Amino acid sequence: MEAGLDRAGLGRGFRSGDKDILERCREISTQSFGLDLGESAAVAVALAASYSVARFQTRTFPGLGISGVDVHKPERPVRAEMGGLAVLVALVAGSVLYIGLDYALDDPPIIFGAAAATVGLTGLVGVADDMFELSQKYKPLLIVAASAPLMYALQDRISINLPILGNAHLGLLYPLVAVPLAITTSANFSNLLAGFNGLETGSAVISLGTMTLISWFAGDPLVAAFGLIMTAAFLGFLALNWYPAKIFPGDTGTLMAGATLAVMGLAAGLEFEAIILSIPAAMDFALKAVDRRPFRQRSIYGHTKVLEDGTLQPPPYPAVVHAFMKVSPVKEKGLVVWVLALQAVFACIAIAVAVIFI
Repeated sequence: MEAGLDRAGLGRGFRSGDKDILERCREISTQSFGLDLGESAAVAVALAASYSVARFQTRTFPGLGISGVDVHKPERPVRAEMGGLAVLVALVAGSVLYIGLDYALDDPPIIFGAAAATVGLTGLVGVADDMFELSQKYKPLLIVAASAPLMYALQDRISINLPILGNAHLGLLYPLVAVPLAITTSANFSNLLAGFNGLETGSAVISLGTMTLISWFAGDPLVAAFGLIMTAAFLGFLALNWYPAKIFPGDTGTLMAGATLAVMGLAAGLEFEAIILSIPAAMDFALKAVDRRPFRQRSIYGHTKVLEDGTLQPPPYPAVVHAFMKVSPVKEKGLVVWVLALQAVFACIAIAVAVIFI
């Protein structure tokens, strides 16, 4: 693992125009995309841990009452909930292994540890929410608190780089305001565009895989390694969350997915690319916000109706998934594929922006 990108260098960012940083980043970005021993082991452990824990949950959680009804199937089966716990365990296992091996071979990866700690603490907020249904007043505050490790690691960062426009200097507002605001917003966005088998997890795999690729291309191997571990963690879980799902991610999974996207964008100085990947969720937020009863529609109108043949019939309020249902008759699996295709389109846009402007 290269140790050339120190925290000060990360703070200025790859696109800052600093020739010294630029040259070091180019040297890293031209490396082979192969994984070293630590990365390979951490990714394998994360993938195996996520799948194994999720499989254990599918067998035990329904009996413990940690379950939910799959409302988008005519037979309404009961499935295990709080599946994001498997992703959290995978994050811990993969990160501990990676940091241990990296520390033994090189300097301690501070930015990696801060990213892992922030996402892990956000996952704990999700666990508490799944178990105790936290008040919407306090949950954002807890996620802000969970952002503290990354706020500390990025204390020297003072600006955001915007393509064409250049650097927007924020000073202390970056670590103190931009970091917790981005993480809290992204975490809650991921909690909105959800509710169908494989949708949240599939979106996470696409978004985090894209950010991993861009981070590697931008010459930030620590953030790319973190992204690989998290992508593997969600991929292992997706094997059991895909249609027909045996387990749901719960708030634990959705909050971690959104937080990871924001953390990677912030840590690598790729905020604009992370924003592009958040657009589908932001679109869903905007549609629900402009309604006469913002964010209370589900409690008023109920869930999407499922006809006898499995075709979905949307309730009368605007949402991204409802738009797909209105275009043509669609069943759950087809709907998820269409929404993931939309996410993939924005992933391609993010990659294109990175290639052009990095």
